[in-house]
Amino acid sequence: MAEQRYEILPPASTTPEQRYEILPPEETGRNREQFMEGSIPRELIEGVGSGLIGIGEGVLGGAGLLSDIVAGTDYADTVTEKAEELRDYLGFDPEGIVGKGAEVITQFVVPGVGIAGKVGKGFMKARQLAGKTGKLTKTERANLALKELGAVAGIEMAVSGDNTTTIGDWVEAGPTQTTDLIGLEGAEKNLARVTNRLKLLGEAFVIGGVAQAGLSAAGKTIGDAKLTKVGSEAVRKKIDQVGSWADNLVEKRALNTPGEELTKFHSRIADAISFGRYRGSMPEQVADKRLMLDGQIKPQLDFAERTLRKIETSVDDIVKDLPEGGSISTAGVMNKVLSYMREADPDLKKKLLSSLPKEVRTDTLIMRAHVDTLSDDVLKGEFLTKNNFVTKDGRNIKTIISEGLGSYVKRSYKIFEDANYTPDAETIKIADDFFLKSPSLVQKELTAMARADVDNVFDQKFMDANGLTRKGNGDTQEIILGNKVTPALAARAREGFLNRYSIKNVDKLKGGYVAKDKLDTSMFFSREDLAPEIRRLLGEIDDPRAAILGTVSDLAQFSAVDDYFSTIAKMSKESKGIGKFFRDGKDLSPSQIKSLTRRGFVKLGGEDGVGSGIGAIKKSSEAVEQAIGRAGWGSLDGFYVPKNIYKDLTTQIAGEANLGVTLLRGGLAMALKGKGISQYSKTVLSPITQVRNFLTAVTFATANGNWPSFGRGSNMYDALTAVGANVFNKGKESVFADLADAQRRGVLGTNAELREIQDQLGKGLGTSTAGEAQPKNFIDAIRGKPVTNKLAKGVGNVAKGFESAYQASDDIWKYYSYQAEQAKIRGMLEGASEADQIKYLTKNMNDVSIEASQKLRAGTPDIDDLIKARAAQIVRDTVPNYNKGASEFIKLGRKLPFGNFITFPAEMYRTSFNIVRQGLDDIASPIKAVQARGRQRLLGFAMTTAIVPAGVLEVAYATSGVAREEMEAFKRSFGASWMKGATLIPTGRTEDGKIKYINYSISNPYDVLSRFANRALSEADAAIIEGKDFDQVFLDVAIGTLGEAFAPFLDEAMLTDAILDITYRGGRTSTGAKVYNPEDNGATKGFKIAGHVANTMIPNVLAVADISGGKIEASRAVRGFLGDGLGIDAIASQDKMGRQRTWKKELLRLSTGVSEQEFDPKQGLRFAAYGFSQGQTDAKRMFNSLTDDFNVTGPQLLKGFEDANAAKFRNDRAYYRMIQDLRTMGLDDRAIRTTLKENNIGGIKGIMRGEFEPFKLTSDAAKKLQRVGRLDQLPIEEINNVQRNMRGMPLDPNAVDTRSPTEPAAQPRYEVLPPATAPAQPRYEILPPQQQGNLPQPAPTITQASATGPVNPALLGGTPEERAANAFLQRT
Repeated sequence: MAEQRYEILPPASTTPEQRYEILPPEETGRNREQFMEGSIPRELIEGVGSGLIGIGEGVLGGAGLLSDIVAGTDYADTVTEKAEELRDYLGFDPEGIVGKGAEVITQFVVPGVGIAGKVGKGFMKARQLAGKTGKLTKTERANLALKELGAVAGIEMAVSGDNTTTIGDWVEAGPTQTTDLIGLEGAEKNLARVTNRLKLLGEAFVIGGVAQAGLSAAGKTIGDAKLTKVGSEAVRKKIDQVGSWADNLVEKRALNTPGEELTKFHSRIADAISFGRYRGSMPEQVADKRLMLDGQIKPQLDFAERTLRKIETSVDDIVKDLPEGGSISTAGVMNKVLSYMREADPDLKKKLLSSLPKEVRTDTLIMRAHVDTLSDDVLKGEFLTKNNFVTKDGRNIKTIISEGLGSYVKRSYKIFEDANYTPDAETIKIADDFFLKSPSLVQKELTAMARADVDNVFDQKFMDANGLTRKGNGDTQEIILGNKVTPALAARAREGFLNRYSIKNVDKLKGGYVAKDKLDTSMFFSREDLAPEIRRLLGEIDDPRAAILGTVSDLAQFSAVDDYFSTIAKMSKESKGIGKFFRDGKDLSPSQIKSLTRRGFVKLGGEDGVGSGIGAIKKSSEAVEQAIGRAGWGSLDGFYVPKNIYKDLTTQIAGEANLGVTLLRGGLAMALKGKGISQYSKTVLSPITQVRNFLTAVTFATANGNWPSFGRGSNMYDALTAVGANVFNKGKESVFADLADAQRRGVLGTNAELREIQDQLGKGLGTSTAGEAQPKNFIDAIRGKPVTNKLAKGVGNVAKGFESAYQASDDIWKYYSYQAEQAKIRGMLEGASEADQIKYLTKNMNDVSIEASQKLRAGTPDIDDLIKARAAQIVRDTVPNYNKGASEFIKLGRKLPFGNFITFPAEMYRTSFNIVRQGLDDIASPIKAVQARGRQRLLGFAMTTAIVPAGVLEVAYATSGVAREEMEAFKRSFGASWMKGATLIPTGRTEDGKIKYINYSISNPYDVLSRFANRALSEADAAIIEGKDFDQVFLDVAIGTLGEAFAPFLDEAMLTDAILDITYRGGRTSTGAKVYNPEDNGATKGFKIAGHVANTMIPNVLAVADISGGKIEASRAVRGFLGDGLGIDAIASQDKMGRQRTWKKELLRLSTGVSEQEFDPKQGLRFAAYGFSQGQTDAKRMFNSLTDDFNVTGPQLLKGFEDANAAKFRNDRAYYRMIQDLRTMGLDDRAIRTTLKENNIGGIKGIMRGEFEPFKLTSDAAKKLQRVGRLDQLPIEEINNVQRNMRGMPLDPNAVDTRSPTEPAAQPRYEVLPPATAPAQPRYEILPPQQQGNLPQPAPTITQASATGPVNPALLGGTPEERAANAFLQRT
């Protein structure tokens, strides 16, 4: 007979209410509160709320519609009005993808899925009742599909309201476009409502059928001809319709034509479309022309760089063979080269050339000819051909440039580049001596200073003291010198000269927009010869290489931009589609101009040429030079464009601001550059990332069906040779010519990640102020100004080498794809008529350059050029390209401290869509070979994105000894947040049972397309295993999926994450690891914090040590190569986590970019169990926090106890799931218990059995209540009921609850404990119930059980609080 015991009973309810709460999304580097307070959760809530209202509106509106038709009432209108009033009252106005998406899912998807599920279950139940078993037959599957489709379509029709739109409404065409109810009344309106609902029913049925058929046919129709020409043509047309609809919407928004103005809603959609695409509101041909600018400039720079390198190499070879102390040096020869290039006198030029070593003369002549050719291109460009500009001294600019042929090389000065530039004392003395000997120059400077004098410095006293006289006044006055120039006047003139040229004193722009691409006309006024003393005063940069390359860059850019603007001007005359956006002011009457400006058109250059901020002349304020400077729009000067186009053509300039705004702007810019430096260090300067960048880029080719081993007319050797020649600037000129062609067509030099980092480093916020110099390389960005010393330049050159290698990895595969696409186009067009060839190559004349168009009209088409143009277009559209991914949305994202390389995932979405679209376009072609190429492309895409990853995974499961269930268990319970959607490939086990795997997602750029689907499946699996209801499962899946899809854009950047670790997270990382110990002293904390932040910015190439938890330890590579490979005793080959690093593994990792990881189940258990134990403690605190509240009530205590145990139940259920996953991975119960015991982790017994153990009311809680005078509020009986009902609840959601509802619960018992102090009386404590065997226990009375006779008060505790609390518990 068991001893009668007291216990706290659960609530009297026989079916305990299960409380569920919506948990925040699993943290993925973002903190939950910040996430939940942002616009995303608000829109999610508004969307769900509006969707629920929409369901009621649809159902009630449908019922009202029947009454309206039969009885002539207007209930349907009333329902619609009340629904809108309710939305307004609740503030539900969902917007954007999240808001509108949640609304649609709530109103249509959830009811549809629910009804489909019920239909499916009913069908299967009816089938079972009919005695049918086994798989469904084809007929049964078809019947089930039809019933589900009908049910879904019907429910969608039932919940739709007056404001529900169809796809027909979206594209503003088609049979399902609904009728607008505005203006309709009575029977006509009711008929329109019925018709609209039937259209929605039909569309839902068709879309559902297509989706279901598509799912069943996936993977079976890609590789063969089942994707017929007719089907592809239909799909392609639908895609084109959507594209045309978007283009038309953006066009209407930009043009703002009277009578075609968009509604506010459609205007927002148009703005969103423009914001999300690289070309904004511009026509595609105009935007693509801009993309080619860099490609036109870079080949000229590469040629100059290549020629200079030849000269330097030749000189180095000469110097190397000379005896030490010889008269020839590399610097001396390069200075002579520069002198030759600048010399105008023919005789002196010959002498300078003769003085050069003969080995460099030919290349020097080539370099001079290259600069002259570029100058000649400027002369022949549209800007100077159509304008006859002259300088203030009457010289024609064409004449100036012509005279400079053979001698022009720009001069660069520090004063124009460094706001902090100050001449040294020796330079100032030399300049003052020069001014002392130059009275005319002094007089000129003093006159300029006097005209601008607002402080009356040039008063009569100053004039008399320096022997000066004044002639005239105001802006016409002149200062006349006396007998000589005094040292004071020379110094004053020198100061005025410097102040006039310093960029510190350049007029600041007030803010606004300036052209992104401009004709830099200032170089036309910097060709005057300055005295050597003045050049030194200005800080002439004595660097022949910089001077020559700067000259080539200026001239090449001028020609490219001139061609860009002139091409747009020509297209505006020849194409109505472009002409409507670019209106030549010379062809417009004053009335037409006024009409355009009313519609928001802007004149390029401003109404009077002022305000464009283009081509600002720093050296002179003369009106004539200002006019030329404002002509930076070239052939587009005076054109009128829509405001949206104007913004696309310009960039915003930050004007001067108050101190607070300036500090905020500067701080954010610094943070963004820090973000760029950390990304640069961990990618470009990481050898492993360099290797991975090359190896993963192969998928860009294979996804387009260009397999390296089978590429027709192209091979990897050619690509490696060509790009290698580009990197090292050494190779055959024919190869360079081919590379230049690819560059001009926008194929090369567009690595998304590298260009994003370069922009991050160089532009910061992207709102530069006038005159602000941008860093040119990694070292410039770190120092904040151009480097000058040799060491810094050397480091910069090394970093530049890493950049070149990173870009080359991308260019190799793009060059390969470009050549492969050309070869395939040539092959598939063999035998086709010229008309069909031209039709395919020009997309039915919708994509053709002006030059090609002119040749086609003349009947002399250049088929080879058209093939190259088409191949380049395909590569630009189907391979990640920074220029095409840099939309305003992406640019904005780069200016935020969130997201890592956001351009790249955005490009993966864009290019993946374009691969499919290109494949469908080809399949729809009338040329059979083109159709086959389309199927080949789609097959390549399917193979790369789905079939190969799935195949590799299946092979790994079959050969590694690690089952699928084990990897799923690992990801579910122990995988980091970023692993949830990843593809993890098992490779085997270690001798002690650890699972080895690699993350295939890192090696597959297209993983971004599938990881949100993988995350959805993982979240659903985890939620179902934890026993969550449908709503919670749906929410977990939705939040996890959205989080995965937007993680690249919203997760903290590396530097931001580190800063949050040491601030918001209180010294812990997002994974819970400690950055520092709270008990560390200040100096130690500071060191660990600095090390943690610095670790994000230390280049991986220098990472010989890791900084973790403030400790500096040898890196894995050092441990592998030195500790294991060389056996250096001071370096352990095993890290602090017990992971063995071997030189073989590290070499494999370095050469392949693939890192094999290990998972130790015991270690995973230890870390996870700590977290769950903390969860149990936190759950208890939910109740215990109420016990010291002076105002707490009984219902609050009961509610707190229930909530606390509900939280513990959720925690323990996840704890149990983790235990079960460990069992799946092969860890037995003994090992689990041993591991937990070794780490002093308790509270596991019930979890190991799968039974819930609610926590109990303790005497400490009663003591606290006694101290605050609320012990009498404690609802003991109700709390007892909570405990009794929850004890033994199965933690496995699939387990059957076998507990008997009449099973008695043993009562609490008193046990004599050892005395607290020697003289103290024995104490009683409430202990957990003890079961004696499996025999049923007698049912106790639920009222009360007390000890016989009075209890000695001395036995109730030593203090008054203890005695009162225990006496209270004893009485109940």
